[in-house]
Amino acid sequence: MKTGIILLVHGSRLPEAQATLHLLKELVAQESSYDLVEGASLQFNQPDLPAALATMAARGMKRVVVVPLFLSQGVHMKEDIPEILAREKARYPQMDIVMTGNIGAHRKLAEIIMERIREVSDQHAINY
Repeated sequence: MKTGIILLVHGSRLPEAQATLHLLKELVAQESSYDLVEGASLQFNQPDLPAALATMAARGMKRVVVVPLFLSQGVHMKEDIPEILAREKARYPQMDIVMTGNIGAHRKLAEIIMERIREVSDQHAINY
């Protein structure tokens, strides 16, 4: 079954945010065997979620997994994204569109946080 992945971010007016999403999309594509990996934003940037789903449909995906890259269960996770997906599921009945849970508090995220803390701690030690 042709399966696509959409990495969904909030979006930002800053171009650096889009560059980060593009890099993350490339990393996920390299690490997986899915047919298509795309990035999408809820606000400010294109493609937005409907546009990314349109790309998935045009490329013949039968299953699309939307991965919200959000830390908490806020309004976007509980209301906005499900509402968009409900509309898009009606538009693309040929695709099975599912959403994962948010990133949340995860041990691997804590490892990344500790790595970032060590980076500045090591820099601080070098400066003395």
